[in-house]
Amino acid sequence: MLDHSALGWVTFTLSKSDTFPQRHQQLVPYIFSETEVARLLQAAFSFTRPPSSPLRPEVIRLAIVLLFTTGIRRGELLRLRLGDYSRQDSTLLIRESKFHKSRLLPINTGIADEIESYLRARIRHRLPVSPDVAFIWNSVQGGRAYNGPGLQKCLRPLLQQSGISNSKGKLPRIHDFRHSFAVNALLRWYRMGASVDAKLPLLATYMGHSSAASTHYYLHFVEPLRTAASKRFASHYGDLVAPLQTAKGRH
Repeated sequence: MLDHSALGWVTFTLSKSDTFPQRHQQLVPYIFSETEVARLLQAAFSFTRPPSSPLRPEVIRLAIVLLFTTGIRRGELLRLRLGDYSRQDSTLLIRESKFHKSRLLPINTGIADEIESYLRARIRHRLPVSPDVAFIWNSVQGGRAYNGPGLQKCLRPLLQQSGISNSKGKLPRIHDFRHSFAVNALLRWYRMGASVDAKLPLLATYMGHSSAASTHYYLHFVEPLRTAASKRFASHYGDLVAPLQTAKGRH
């Protein structure tokens, strides 16, 4: 019996013209690699600590970690409060998403450790740790969340310092972390030999989409995903694909 999970991307792509809504993504996203994100995290330690943001290195580092590892939207990140994190359950509560629905995200040990490190930094600096405090926080007006332009402004020098830009020399957007999360999830499944068809609805739920149709626009067929998918196909169906033979004496 054929393993149709090996054709997950192919069947998913071929069916999109009949089942998917009209394409709304015009810009080509930048897909961050794990190596590039590691450079950004290291660069975050170079930030100074102005009075308006005494924890800027820790805050921006945590923002990058959460964006890249959970794929949450910028607005969802900026609305996160300390009370939305459960240490006991290792979860994040995402409130008031794009479709006015909340969802509970399980997080792994590495993400939880980053959050715990951030909370310890707040305690060391004698900053509030009450449930209503924003994660991505500064001390302006008694303490409030960063806004979108403010966060992008903080990321810009880190991207420049890390030498990260797209093919046109432009810096990636915050939203590109969300695309990167989806593509890297798909890449992991291919490498693990998991059923892509079975996993896509789970990815859609995690990202806060109403269906896998919306998730499709985040799954860009780029390297090294192209190579991983090709290897999966070859391992399952390589024997069925024979090279074209040229007839003897044909001119």
